[in-house]
Amino acid sequence: VRNVDYTNYEEDIFVGYRYFDSFGKQVSYPFGYGLSYTTFEFSNPTVKEENGAFTLTVDVKNTGNFAGKEVVQLYVSAPANPAYTKPEKELKAFAKTKELQSNETQTITLTVAAADLASFDPDASAWVTDNGKYLFQLGTSSKDIKVSVDATINQKLKVKTNNILSLQSPINILKR
Repeated sequence: VRNVDYTNYEEDIFVGYRYFDSFGKQVSYPFGYGLSYTTFEFSNPTVKEENGAFTLTVDVKNTGNFAGKEVVQLYVSAPANPAYTKPEKELKAFAKTKELQSNETQTITLTVAAADLASFDPDASAWVTDNGKYLFQLGTSSKDIKVSVDATINQKLKVKTNNILSLQSPINILKR
């Protein structure tokens, strides 16, 4: 029997919704999915970068007939880099509205540090935030994106790590 006392972790970053979204797999209930007795509309997304962080705002309006709350989920798609694989998008922040009455609107603010957009480059043994265009997607689940806005990082950020544990056997990492 193979892997009796250990398991090689070969999925890399493609676990859960990252796998299903990146490989176009259909699911019954997407990551972040929830039910409500009312409906909501997202509008006026903005993104502003300052002091090494991105601050996003979005207006959430209750367009239904009943009072309710909504969870705003922020997913980010990073620019491609052939040196390492990245998922289609990753959850980076979320916030819940207060209880909104019918036709009431609330502005939600989410903040993400530029360093939190980094991907791990195993060859460089470093966390790297690539320069390029990042797509910030706001929605109610990983599949139900309501609005999006983009921003550009002009300078690559790199944070070196220490290689304190080396592999005992090669790993066949899943590629997209």
